[in-house]
Amino acid sequence: MMQHWDGVLRFAAVMLVLLLTQRAKVPTGFVAAFAVLVLLAMWGSVQRWYAEIPHFDTIVHVLTPGSLAAVSYFLLVDAGLLPDARRTGRSMRTWAPVVWVGLVGSAAAVLWEYYEWVVEQISPQGMLVGYTDTIIDLFAGMCGSLLAGLLVLRWARRHTDI
Repeated sequence: MMQHWDGVLRFAAVMLVLLLTQRAKVPTGFVAAFAVLVLLAMWGSVQRWYAEIPHFDTIVHVLTPGSLAAVSYFLLVDAGLLPDARRTGRSMRTWAPVVWVGLVGSAAAVLWEYYEWVVEQISPQGMLVGYTDTIIDLFAGMCGSLLAGLLVLRWARRHTDI
């Protein structure tokens, strides 16, 4: 029963983010990457790839928080909560997207690890993680998010309005 509740929660969260990207001005490539990576992560769970494919978990934890963070950056820019790197001074374009995407992705990785811990407490057979897995996942999420920030910066430089 727990796995059905868990899947519904994940699917609802992803659908909410994808619906928000449709309303906002999120570049298609970033939305597509997020959608594909989240689908891969969910499908991996259904197919038990996390247990069967070496390092699949780490790869997912590198790519998924970064793609979520990049999409979130554009959502926050569209909402007027962050400055658009395409429309600000040179120093802003240099660091802001990398920092913001890195921070948002790292926060998403932390929230995901909290989620894993809660699921493990409620249904111990559902998710078997430990301290080492958590630390590796957090580091992977941070690195992937910083890389995603660099991709957002590259995109902003190519699409600058100045």
